[in-house]
Amino acid sequence: MSGQAILGTDYKLSGTPGQVTIPAGQSSATVTMHSIEDSDERVDRNEAATMTLSKGAGYQLLNNTATVTITP
Repeated sequence: MSGQAILGTDYKLSGTPGQVTIPAGQSSATVTMHSIEDSDERVDRNEAATMTLSKGAGYQLLNNTATVTITP
């Protein structure tokens, strides 16, 4: 995970941190992102969070990144 948004402060992810498991016989898996309400009194701005998947043995990646923007 990268970007201006901070994991654990601005958002949380489902599942095991840093991992996603694609079940046998399937071609994809789902990771759910939930924004966390910011208690900071400063004016919030849009913050990007980018997930990058790493190459590994036994599978191919068609697209290894996805970016979402968390808006106030």
